[in-house]
Amino acid sequence: MTLVVAGALVVSHDGAAPEAAAAPKQDLFAVSADRRAEAQAPATVSRSAERAPVTNEAAAEDKVEGTRFAVVPVEIHAAPKESSPVLAKVDSGETVDITGVVKGDWAQIIHKGLPRWVPAKSIATEMPLGSSPCPIGSEGGLQPDTVKVLRAVCAKFPEVRAYGGIAGRGEHATGHALDIMVGNGNPIGNDIAAFLQENRAELGIEYLIWRQRIWRPSTSGAWRGMSNRGSATANHMDHVHVTTFGNAAG
Repeated sequence: MTLVVAGALVVSHDGAAPEAAAAPKQDLFAVSADRRAEAQAPATVSRSAERAPVTNEAAAEDKVEGTRFAVVPVEIHAAPKESSPVLAKVDSGETVDITGVVKGDWAQIIHKGLPRWVPAKSIATEMPLGSSPCPIGSEGGLQPDTVKVLRAVCAKFPEVRAYGGIAGRGEHATGHALDIMVGNGNPIGNDIAAFLQENRAELGIEYLIWRQRIWRPSTSGAWRGMSNRGSATANHMDHVHVTTFGNAAG
């Protein structure tokens, strides 16, 4: 009994606080694994950042100010920036509803009842000349400018039902020429010739021949007469002949 008390007195007299229980050692391998898992975990994405303010179709329709053609295949973005998510695509020739709002190089459209964004230069009030394929007449072997002429005339003058493209002679053999068949004495040929003159740069036209006359703007702004070649077709009385540069359209 005396020994037990003395031992206790010795401990009390020392005055030092008893040591706390040692903390368990940290498992470094487990910590490393946890950190790797955190680094590899996908970041939380806030979809609200790209969410459009219009929430119903009726409100969206009130914002529509008109329509525009997609002059090229167009990607529809959630916001007016290239890095914004692409939500849909429209093909060339399709139309989109516009709101009239523009931010920098971007135009706002309404897509599926919500405001979205497309590059402003990718839409226009009308399709460029020569954009839509012609349901008649073959484009095979024709130069790019000649194809544009065929498509432009076809769209503007749907009453024309025949075209002459590739043939084994002169500019027709290389795809640089197109004959627009209108019939002998048909005044629509005058309208077609005037249309082609007006749009020669956009269609890459070098010269025209119509009713035994030639129009070559590089040498003269006026029509000039040609010698008689012996028939209505040879004198271009029944068709407008177009020769293009090949690939120079604006």
